[in-house]
Amino acid sequence: MNASAPPRSEPAWEDPRTVLKRHGLSPKKRFSQNYLVARGVVERIADALCPRSSEIPASPPLVVELGPGLGTLTSALLRRDATVLGIERDPDMVMVLHAEFSHISRLTVQLGDATEVNYRDISRDSDHASITVGGNLPYAVTGAIFRTLCAHASAIQGAVLMVQKEVRDRLTAAPGNKNYGALSVFVRAAFSAQSLFIVPASAFYPAPKVASAVVRLTPRDAPLAKETSGATKEPSGFQTVVRAAFEQRRKTLRNALSHVHPKRAAAALAESAIDGRRRGETLSVEEFARLGAAWECADSG
Repeated sequence: MNASAPPRSEPAWEDPRTVLKRHGLSPKKRFSQNYLVARGVVERIADALCPRSSEIPASPPLVVELGPGLGTLTSALLRRDATVLGIERDPDMVMVLHAEFSHISRLTVQLGDATEVNYRDISRDSDHASITVGGNLPYAVTGAIFRTLCAHASAIQGAVLMVQKEVRDRLTAAPGNKNYGALSVFVRAAFSAQSLFIVPASAFYPAPKVASAVVRLTPRDAPLAKETSGATKEPSGFQTVVRAAFEQRRKTLRNALSHVHPKRAAAALAESAIDGRRRGETLSVEEFARLGAAWECADSG
């Protein structure tokens, strides 16, 4: 073999355990590191983010990968001609990514927090027509990542994310289902949510205690509830009524909302034509949006 041969521009599949051993590393619990070692699953996720097509694409996508880790999914995306921006919190993983992929110009890696990504800035500064988000979300920060995605839904084309199966169940639950809650409503006010497939614990190293699922989020043409500015801590009417309804989900809407503001609760229920004797868990996302809009317009005096 010629030792001076240039490295391949398209990285081949490599088992993450081999990469860990090469760099003298092991999974860190504090970063919730469970590496996907099932190649078939990796390829399915990459296909969902960058569909293969017989047609010539207008331009390869920009994928913002949250927590690329050792670059297992990253390499599959690069093999599909994607440009990848990896946001990685662990400095050791950043080191690995630079060592393994420094010869590939379509990959940029940033040390950063996946809960604080500004997708609008990325979209504005990118040469790509649209951006897609992908990644295996750590359970501890899943909610915070979804809040950021919802606040920036207009800036992204969609997302394909690995989450714990119970989170998938909450994202896709119908009103009245025990899994239907604030996360269901907040996410589906901005996106449609689709379950793609289940991933068993055996597909990871080390194996987690629960199964995971891959979900697709597609932004709605028009969000059901208005976005709130990151510059203010004041919640919108939509946020207020959803949180109140599910913090006290066994109470009627009238009682739950009156705990926040009795006069505004009565006015908002009347304006939205929603029966205050109902429980919040029975409202559709559209009804919550209507109630939130009425809450903002209601007289608080």
